[in-house]
Amino acid sequence: MEQIGGLVVAILVTLILGGIGIIAWRYWREQVNISPEDEELLREIAELNDRQANRISDQRLRSRVDPDEAWQIMVQRGRKSSRRRSQ
Repeated sequence: MEQIGGLVVAILVTLILGGIGIIAWRYWREQVNISPEDEELLREIAELNDRQANRISDQRLRSRVDPDEAWQIMVQRGRKSSRRRSQ
């Protein structure tokens, strides 16, 4: 009778671990499968990030920014974004 109880516990543990494994596998498969549209969107975002990162030179980043110059940059960027919205 004791062997049957141990066998039942072993089967239950195996079923639980198998269920967890199947759930994890399905979740992983869902995360890995990317539609072509999502892949294209990710590629466009990566290209945009590259363009943004390479906009200012390293030397310019290391130098201290003049507050007046920083204000002018913000004003220019604000004007650019308002022009884009109006078009």
